[in-house]
Amino acid sequence: METSKEQIVPEYIKEIESLLASHTVLIDVKQSLHLFFNRTNYGCVKEYPVAIVHEAKRIKEKETLDYFRLNYLLNEEGFSYEEYTKDDLEHIIRHAPNYIQTVGFMLSKTKEMPHPKFFNKFKGDYWKKIQSVEGLEAVIEISTFTKESPLCEIEDILRCIIRKRKEVHQLKKLDFIWIVEVNGENSHVTTVMKHYFNENILTVKNGEKTYYVGWSTPLQDINMRYFVCPPE
Repeated sequence: METSKEQIVPEYIKEIESLLASHTVLIDVKQSLHLFFNRTNYGCVKEYPVAIVHEAKRIKEKETLDYFRLNYLLNEEGFSYEEYTKDDLEHIIRHAPNYIQTVGFMLSKTKEMPHPKFFNKFKGDYWKKIQSVEGLEAVIEISTFTKESPLCEIEDILRCIIRKRKEVHQLKKLDFIWIVEVNGENSHVTTVMKHYFNENILTVKNGEKTYYVGWSTPLQDINMRYFVCPPE
């Protein structure tokens, strides 16, 4: 692990490093990360909801609107609720993914994962966003690149992820972790990570795969003002 002497590495980063170094190449990290964390003191949920559509008039497809109404997912005035059951959230993710926002993985401080509640700040908001992040630790996102993936493409994907997460204001308070998987090596990933995460990066080799990990404590500290590839 390459870190500065003054750097305090979060315990969950050590757990992630252990996972990436030990899992077999037959296991998909995107599918198994939450299962690994079941063996730690943390809780981890895949596709954790952080925002849901605010009102019926925002739902453009008739079949999707019918789905919300037939399953009692909107109130009598046509607005979404502040809280949904776990099953309802999973069904919305499966059947109406354009009208619910989820993060790749959400890490909680204990095994008890807080259930999301949503609120809208203004009447005309498109989204109801997560109301509180109490008990939550970090957002984890995973991307896959090839050996040939260009520098600017890698940066653009990371910036899109960060920007979308920062739009849900409560998430700015949480730590943010970006894991990149490459079949081989790609030095451009390191260049981008150093720019956005400074010294908070590590590299793990496992067989033919290389995993790059960058983190920020918290998300809001990531500086988006400067680019590796400035827009033309």
